[in-house]
Amino acid sequence: MSAKALFQFLRRYLGLIVLAGVMLFAAVRVAHNQWTYEAPDVLTIRLCHWQLESGVREAFARLMREYERLYFKKHGKRLRVIQVPVSERGYAQYVNTGLVGNIAPDIIEKGHSKAAYNPAYVARFFLPLARYLDEPNPYNKGTPLEGVPWKNTFFDGMQGAYDRQLLDYYYIPFSMFTIRIFYNVDLYKKIIGHRAPPADFRAFLGACEQIRRYAERTGTPIVPIAGSKYGANVFRPRYETPFLFDIIRKCDENLDGTTDAYEAYRGYRRGVWNFNSPAYLASRRCRLEIARNFQAGWLAALRDDAAFMFIQQRAVMIATGSWDARSLVDQVGKSFEIGIFDFPIPVRDPEYGQYVKGPLSEAGIRGGIPMAITKQSRHADICIDFLRFCTTRRNNETWNRAVTWLPVIRGTRLSPILEAFKPKIRGYYGWFDYRISTAVKLKAEGYRWSLFAGKITPEEYGRVIGESYERTGAEGYRELLHKDALNIRNLERILDGLTVRLAVAPPKDVELSRAKVTQLLESMQYFTFMNAVNRKELAQVEAVAGGPAE
Repeated sequence: MSAKALFQFLRRYLGLIVLAGVMLFAAVRVAHNQWTYEAPDVLTIRLCHWQLESGVREAFARLMREYERLYFKKHGKRLRVIQVPVSERGYAQYVNTGLVGNIAPDIIEKGHSKAAYNPAYVARFFLPLARYLDEPNPYNKGTPLEGVPWKNTFFDGMQGAYDRQLLDYYYIPFSMFTIRIFYNVDLYKKIIGHRAPPADFRAFLGACEQIRRYAERTGTPIVPIAGSKYGANVFRPRYETPFLFDIIRKCDENLDGTTDAYEAYRGYRRGVWNFNSPAYLASRRCRLEIARNFQAGWLAALRDDAAFMFIQQRAVMIATGSWDARSLVDQVGKSFEIGIFDFPIPVRDPEYGQYVKGPLSEAGIRGGIPMAITKQSRHADICIDFLRFCTTRRNNETWNRAVTWLPVIRGTRLSPILEAFKPKIRGYYGWFDYRISTAVKLKAEGYRWSLFAGKITPEEYGRVIGESYERTGAEGYRELLHKDALNIRNLERILDGLTVRLAVAPPKDVELSRAKVTQLLESMQYFTFMNAVNRKELAQVEAVAGGPAE
């Protein structure tokens, strides 16, 4: 064929050729994906997660390939373990659709989705794990953890993973996380005169003041702290909860160390606290002092914007969690030395010390990267075995060192950079939840940014939220009671369904099903009791306060 004839042929049929090529590529791609996910001669389990940080997928892939080889060696059968990374933005929709449509992966990282938290959905979609956690992990044979119940090989005995509402365990953690302040050691030493981080809160504010003056004197575009809304939320628990320990103690009726929305409302009606209590006001002023050291316009900055400022050496410090350690270190490279220090708490501070007894303890930290097994899985036994394989001392240490996160198995070693992130055990533990209604939640979040923007004072903020709390608190309390009642009803439905199935068509593992029925019955009884207690307490507090709140 001559060049002219070839040109005319391509000119006439190029569109069809391109279309045919695209269709062929699409067909091959679909077939490849189908073969990957559902190969006919290979057992396949899928694991989905939203961890797209540097190194996570590679670390998962190494564990999966090693387990596949081990499984073939033990059973003589081919197994494929596939990870399905999904971005945080679409993760909830992906999980919800999969669970409702009965096409969910075998193992799901719990989070972002309502199905991962609502007790009725958790009991419906996920496998309870208590019976497996009471057994030793067979992969620990020949190690110091041999014969130890699986749950006791974790740093907290799996207490953080225990679901107090369903009275069982529904996930296996891979890592744990803490938050600290990263700082540019080279810049800090150049401006402050030494490399040692601030030892107390006043020294911290003093260092920030020196950095601001240095920037003004030299004309260098540099700020003390890289700020963002995300960063402000990192500072919040460290400089709010420690101020509220006395209020928490006075409102904590069941002595569990925390104040839930019910207890907070009853404490409010009894006059224990209000949104302009001295401790609350001091907490707001303290956080405003810190925020003054962020860059101009930080309220519009995203998390990545703040990290970029720090990496470009336009900010001396940034507050974030251990989950960002590797990303920051990799991006900074050899540009400057990174130091890490804990948040300086104003314990003996002349202004705030009267409200702060001590730092917030991290003794109650929970394991992260929570992996749950779906009831839809046709290979639940393999999923359990795979998670056991992943949580041996060697494998958990290797996985976490690869991604520079904190391991959760006892006896594991940390990456050197994470030494500063080891949980601080000394301090006070507590939590205060005032979010009694949707209106209060929206007001508190919306006006918080107005407070940081300087549009309202700390006192005005307290009055605005207090007015909303007064107006919607009683209604919100009753709405929470109603939601609890609906939750109890959903548990009753699940219990009825399990009981009928157990009677009509006994499953292979009758004991497991009976244990599940018993667990649901106990959970339902507990919530019924708590619902009745909270109803009675509301009636009593209203009687003392002079009737229902308007």
